[in-house]
Amino acid sequence: MKRRLRNDEHEWTTYRETEDGEVELTVTYTITPYDPGVSYGPPESCYPAEGGEVEVVSVTDEDGNVIEPTTAELKAWDTDIYEQHDFGIGRYSD
Repeated sequence: MKRRLRNDEHEWTTYRETEDGEVELTVTYTITPYDPGVSYGPPESCYPAEGGEVEVVSVTDEDGNVIEPTTAELKAWDTDIYEQHDFGIGRYSD
C-alpha cells in the first residue's frame, strides 16, 4: 500500500541499474523554497541567498520495498530534484 504524502512532500521518479536490469525508484522528498537574496543596493536592503535544500524522506522500488540510497545517489538526486522541481505549483512535473 502506497503511503500518503504530507503537504510538504513531493515524489520524483528515477532509475537504478542493477545486475538484473533497470529498477524504477520513487523518491519522496521535501524542498525549501529558494530565495536568491539581494547583493546590490543599499546595505540595509541586502541579504544572502537561502533555501533550495532538498531532503530525501524515503526511497522505494516498484514493489514498494524501502531502498537505502548510496551517498553518491543522494548527491546526484539532490541536484536533479532541485533543477527539475516546479516551484511554481509546488509539485514535480514532467
